[in-house]
Amino acid sequence: MKTDNLIPAAPLDRRELAPGVQLCFTRLDAPLCPPPLDWPRLLVFDFCRSGRRAIPDGAQYAIVTEGHAAVSFAVPGADFYLPGSQYEALQLFIDPDAVQADSFLTLMGLEIGGIADYFCRGGVHCCPMSDAITAIADDVWDDAAYAAPGELRYAAVRLLYELLRLPDEADTARCPARQVECVREAETLVLQDLSVRRPARELADHFGLSESGFKLYCQNVLGEGISPTSAAAGLKEPPSCYARPPAGAGHRRPGRLREPGPLCPGVLRPVPPDSAGIPALVEVAPLATSLAEGGKKATTRKERKIEQHHALDFPCHS
Repeated sequence: MKTDNLIPAAPLDRRELAPGVQLCFTRLDAPLCPPPLDWPRLLVFDFCRSGRRAIPDGAQYAIVTEGHAAVSFAVPGADFYLPGSQYEALQLFIDPDAVQADSFLTLMGLEIGGIADYFCRGGVHCCPMSDAITAIADDVWDDAAYAAPGELRYAAVRLLYELLRLPDEADTARCPARQVECVREAETLVLQDLSVRRPARELADHFGLSESGFKLYCQNVLGEGISPTSAAAGLKEPPSCYARPPAGAGHRRPGRLREPGPLCPGVLRPVPPDSAGIPALVEVAPLATSLAEGGKKATTRKERKIEQHHALDFPCHS
């Protein structure tokens, strides 16, 4: 087998398939990350494997979750927001104005301007991935270490055609911009210093919300309470989100945590680095037991059930 065209790839690696077309193996451990390209019109196809990405869509945000595909135009100058600080996806970046007439996409019958209009004419498009799309994305991800450019181009064509075959019905959770922006700022505050405990009541007061209202925002945007799960997010320097990871990092995901219970996220603290030199986080105590002194907390099973019931009364818009 010829190996001249085999190019080693790693998670977070961007691969140029043609002028104006790049495929990215994205694995991020930070709540905010700048777009990897400064193209004037950046069309982004997300095929989400895990985590969440909140995409601005008018007065709302579309919340892209595991097993969903999304098509959107990046907002110029705006960072990607990844609720929960973890995101893994196969991303296809296209500049519709830079795709050439002899591009492999054009030759395969894919007119990008028309595709962009088809998917984004009503804003962000998001839908569950079909079994075919999931299989293609998984195969490409698994073979990324030594994937030939031709193989990746073929995979990109297949992904786009399978996406076009799906029903023209967007299906995703949507949250008001106010909720997303509050949670994003709260995550930023929490991650500024992981050694400082920030009770839910303190964060709620910061935004002029009731504690139950703040927890509702977190539930809608994060799918759970605030839970910084990324060691990288606690670094003083901003992470290099789309750079090749250090040698030996492999496919390891740092800072893995036990999932906290809904509405009662754990308060976390950093612990010494492990043998690979990667710091981790461990859960110390449920947030419900670390509220500011004087704050009322649920102490009985009945009270906890009432608290959960109230927090779930207003689900995120869909």
